[in-house]
Amino acid sequence: MSIFKLKRVLTFWDVFFIAIGQIIGAGVIALTGIAIGMTGPSIFIAYFFAAFLVLIVSLLIIIAGTTLPVTGAYYTWVSRLRSGWLGSVVLSLILLACTSLSLYGSSFGLYLNPLFPVLSVNGWGIVVIVLLFLTNLFGIKIASKLQVVLVILLISALAIYAGFAMPQIQVELLTPMFPKGIVGFITAVFLLKFATGGAHMIVGLSGEMHNPKRTIPTVMISATLIVAVIYSFVALASVGVMPWTEMINQPLTLAGKQFLPAWAMTYFLIAGAGLAICTTLNSQYIQLPRTFIVASWDKLLPPWVGRLNRYGAPYYILFVMLVIGVVPLLTGLDVSDIARAATIAASLPAFIVYWAIIRIPKDYPDQYGQAVFKPNQFWMWVLFLVAELSTAIGVVFLARDLPVPVIGALIAWIVISIGYYPLRKRYLARQDIDLDELTSNPAIFEH
Repeated sequence: MSIFKLKRVLTFWDVFFIAIGQIIGAGVIALTGIAIGMTGPSIFIAYFFAAFLVLIVSLLIIIAGTTLPVTGAYYTWVSRLRSGWLGSVVLSLILLACTSLSLYGSSFGLYLNPLFPVLSVNGWGIVVIVLLFLTNLFGIKIASKLQVVLVILLISALAIYAGFAMPQIQVELLTPMFPKGIVGFITAVFLLKFATGGAHMIVGLSGEMHNPKRTIPTVMISATLIVAVIYSFVALASVGVMPWTEMINQPLTLAGKQFLPAWAMTYFLIAGAGLAICTTLNSQYIQLPRTFIVASWDKLLPPWVGRLNRYGAPYYILFVMLVIGVVPLLTGLDVSDIARAATIAASLPAFIVYWAIIRIPKDYPDQYGQAVFKPNQFWMWVLFLVAELSTAIGVVFLARDLPVPVIGALIAWIVISIGYYPLRKRYLARQDIDLDELTSNPAIFEH
């Protein structure tokens, strides 16, 4: 296998289910109740607006994905279109974002432990993190097929939740539709953007997709809209069978007790809430390593970091992700604040990525001319400003009430991220290796 190339094994449906699994996470279980407190019965409409907001913000990613599809897209776009140093910062922030794996594990345990108390909350979290790690060691094709099965079960659970509620919907409970006015509705839309976003992550798998220029826009748009429809029915069920004021800041399970029989509630907890977390966790295992593989090709990381086993799995990177996910659970650390900082870290690279993408029309005019969407420079800047503003609002949401030590740790990591590249560059220079040349090599876009 030559450098800058991975096997193209992912079909359209593999990528589609990876995207669905990335989008549908614990957010719909937890955020729906919070958003109901902001906008009341109009929550099911807010999900549609949130999905359209996600697509508007994602247009730059779609444009870049159809123009320059590439493995480890976020890092690769920034390093080639801006600088290796900025690409290194993006890489470091993505590494910090891996700490959210412990939150996914802990959240999974919260749903499984009451049903199967043989293991503690953290014990179940460790089990699911380890099992998905082992699955991904057999390569992306096996992991993607597992994702298909998990997503189908997950959607069936959400369908059961909404299906049992629909015959019991009381129209009078849906009025007033906008009790908190337009401001409350817009606030809910921006919050729910977190629950409906995530499809953009598939761009990092471009190097392993069949026909990425067609697959990326089709999957990103269709997966986001389909999830919005599912979420809308789930939200309608949550405010249509009991007064919306009783659902404020409450999980979906509270409403579910009103209309789900015991077997359906158990299935919803396992296949709905539990697998929503599993699909997102599996998607992280599938997608995040690709960024570090490219960085190892560039020697920004030691080449052995990106080494693949006989199944094509980056086993060193997967093992590091396993450790990052399991250690906080083994030591009993409070993962909630860590995960919020990690989520902020996952959002910050977008600021740099959007700035890099707007260079594509100038630096790669021939490829840009063949893109599905190719707005002129004025509209590229408009999309850039909208995307940056939306990301900034999201970061503010996440940073509210974040403890000072966590903010301090995040700032310290950013400082380390800024300093890593010049140190690595100096180290490689002693071996007559030019890191700037490697991280700017455009040959990666030719595969």
